[in-house]
Amino acid sequence: MSRRGPPPKIVVEKHEAYRTIIQSGVLGGHRPGFFEWVIYTDEGVIDEVLSTIPPDPTKFSIKRTLQCLVMVTPVQAKSMAVWLNQHIAEYEKVFGKIIMPEDLAKKGKKPPPAHMIS
Repeated sequence: MSRRGPPPKIVVEKHEAYRTIIQSGVLGGHRPGFFEWVIYTDEGVIDEVLSTIPPDPTKFSIKRTLQCLVMVTPVQAKSMAVWLNQHIAEYEKVFGKIIMPEDLAKKGKKPPPAHMIS
């Protein structure tokens, strides 16, 4: 059956639980039929640091919050990889090469603290 006429109108709306997540990291992998990953955020906790006089930086901690589990089919995962690689290439054309922490280490430079990278 062939379709004739204009394409259908697409109505866009945000889910009631829609939110923006500033991602600190991701952990996941693949299983038969799908890829999955958990997006998490890290937040510095300074309450105990500031509860001492003078402030005691050894009391600093990191709160890691699991934000959501994403599950996609292999076709969706590959499509996302193509999309992301295209955007990374465009980003680097405009802003310069993205330097990974392991590249800094190879050059003998100290990478940022682990809680600052994913």
